[in-house]
Formats: sequence, structure tokens, C-alpha cells
Amino acid sequence: MVATFPKSTTAAQVLDSPTSTFSLLYFDTQGICNPIRNLLALGDAQWTQLYPQDWENEDLADKHSTPFGVLPVLYVHSQDGSQTFPIAESNAIEEYLASRFNRLGSNTYERTQILAFHSSTSALLDSFLNSVNSLQASPEVKQEQLTIFMTKSVPKWIKIHEDHLRANGSNGHYVGDSITLADLKSAMLVDMILRFPPGAGLINSETAPGLLKVAAAINEDPKIKAWRETELFKSQRSSRAAPPQPRAASVKLNDRKGNLSGGLVPPPLAKEN
Repeated sequence: MVATFPKSTTAAQVLDSPTSTFSLLYFDTQGICNPIRNLLALGDAQWTQLYPQDWENEDLADKHSTPFGVLPVLYVHSQDGSQTFPIAESNAIEEYLASRFNRLGSNTYERTQILAFHSSTSALLDSFLNSVNSLQASPEVKQEQLTIFMTKSVPKWIKIHEDHLRANGSNGHYVGDSITLADLKSAMLVDMILRFPPGAGLINSETAPGLLKVAAAINEDPKIKAWRETELFKSQRSSRAAPPQPRAASVKLNDRKGNLSGGLVPPPLAKEN
């Protein structure tokens, strides 16, 4: 997509407007987009799921249509659909939505605490994605890296986060008594770790009760539960290695033009006779 630089005030008006709608471009999987979709659910947002047409195609049309050639991308649309602004990179999307939907605490101190633990979890996730998941190496080398990740990196992360969660009263939250961005990010990583055979030995009621409480609080939230009952959620795979599911009827494809047609534009009003 050709970079354009609108006046920041114009873009900010759309990004801040309570009537704006959203389109999320990502694969038909949960994974790293769980915090983003959960934030949209918690914020009662109007949004559309977009899938790439053919991400691996040699012409790279899908990749060239995104700001950095990677996914996810969140497109924010003005209410009338005349303006669209993309937000790239998971952390930037998450922080924008968390700020938009009041999931960054009630004051500056709480915000910095939430962002600090969100950053800690993001760093561990990036380490896994770069050293294990995306590593171009033999199965033996990848297994070695996974072992290092599980035996060194994850236990260190668990201890630091458990200490903080205990200091906050072991109430299932990093800050205060409600779901914040830090909670959502850690719950996603807990779910990912538990998918690996060593995961249950690392995260269980004895070793990580605080993190399990965080995940439980999110699982029990009424808006999250409602989201998980939707056709769209049920059509998503746990990972790209899992068998594909029937596509939800509401899904749109990447239009490769900045998703200018991806907004939830209301139907025109009927003209009076």
C-alpha cells in the first residue's frame, strides 16, 4: 500500500470517534490476535474480520497492501466509510484498542504498570516466534531452541509475573480488579504454552496459580463468553497447523487497496417521496 500522510488531526478524529468501525486483517486463526479480538469484544465494537486472499502468492499483493508487509493490521473506518486509517503491528493495535476501551487503568501509575507487564509478555512471545516458530532450521535445532525457551525463558517469566500477581491480591488481575491489556496478553501466552507437552508442568495450580486466575477471569467474562459463541470465533483454528474450518459468512477478503471497502457502512436512508 502506498504510504500517505494525512493531517494528524484528521486521522485522530477517526481513531478517537466513538462511531468509528473496524476491520481486522489476519488469518483464520486465534493465536496472537486473541488479545485484539477480545478487546474488540470487551469494547462492544462494530468490526469485520478480513482474511488475506492469498498471503503466500508470488506477486505478494496481500503483503504489499499492508503498511509493513506483515499481519495483523487493524483498519479504522469513519462512520460514513469515507475515511480509513490502518494501524500495523500487534502491540500498537493492542495499546490503541486498550486505550480506546479503557483497559489501561485509571491513572498514570496503573497505565505504566499495565504497559510494563504487557511489554514483558510481548518480549517473551517475540522470543518464541523468532527463535522457535519462525526459525529456518532443522527439526533438531528447533527442538533445542524450544527446550531452552521452556526450561529457561518461561520459568523466569512465570516467577516474575506470579510475584506481581500475588502482590496485587491474587485476584486474577495485574492492576486493580478488572481486565486490562496486561491480563489479555498474558492469558494468550498461557494458552500457547499449555499447548506444548512441557506446558502443564510449567503452568499449573501449584506453579502458576496467579496466571491461571488471570486466564479464568477472562474466560468467565460475559462479553468474552458471548464472543466465543459466535460463528466467527468457532470458524477460527487454534493455529495454522490445524485443519481449516468452514469460513464464517461474515468474513471479507483483503481488497488490497487499503481495505477502503472494509468498513461497516450503514445502508443509505430511504428517500422520501
